[in-house]
Amino acid sequence: MSIGVLHHTMSRTGRIVVIAGIDGAGKSTVVASLAARLETTQRVARVSGGKPQAAWLERLRLGLRRASPEDGMGRSQSRPRTRIIRDALPGLVLALLRWRLSRRARRLALAGVTVVADRWPTLEHGKMDGPKIARDQPGLNGAILRLLARWELALYRRIEPADIAFFLVVDESTAIQRNAERVKAGKESAEDIKRRYRENLAYRPIAQRFERIDNSGTLAEVLALLERNLEPGR
Repeated sequence: MSIGVLHHTMSRTGRIVVIAGIDGAGKSTVVASLAARLETTQRVARVSGGKPQAAWLERLRLGLRRASPEDGMGRSQSRPRTRIIRDALPGLVLALLRWRLSRRARRLALAGVTVVADRWPTLEHGKMDGPKIARDQPGLNGAILRLLARWELALYRRIEPADIAFFLVVDESTAIQRNAERVKAGKESAEDIKRRYRENLAYRPIAQRFERIDNSGTLAEVLALLERNLEPGR
């Protein structure tokens, strides 16, 4: 399928375009391809709304988890107070970094730059790009934890909304296969992908417009769908 008209139909004003979705949905490939097309006719900046903007924070979070005696428990199970607090401070820092990133992206958009973002925050607690600090677990109602949770949520509520967020959707088996094929340090296992798939299939990034896009076909097909949704007046 031809996508040769993509760069003629895009708005020349800056905006934040988000490519979100579950693990294995093909976000990185679509982000790179879309940004490359847009760069032929306009200024483009790529950002990540996930965790790569603070690699040191992710290393700290993983180190704290490895030190926890409850490492084998799933995310949906109650965790001891010590582990929640260990997660709370990195979660609060991550919220601050995501808020700052959204502010920078909005400044670029106001300057006429098209910002293409790989993932974007959501207000939905416990989702892959949402608030992390548990606020309603039994026995975890300490004053410090409640305060950190309020600060975290306040930061997420101040995040700049994207102008449009595309949520890429594939079936579970496709997500597992794509994850197995990609080259990535510390790659998630098939069981991790299954769990994250079921937990994050329906979340919504913070955005003015939200479109679900089937990415089970070819790259040309998904870019054509993006083209239609990015046309002026849509």
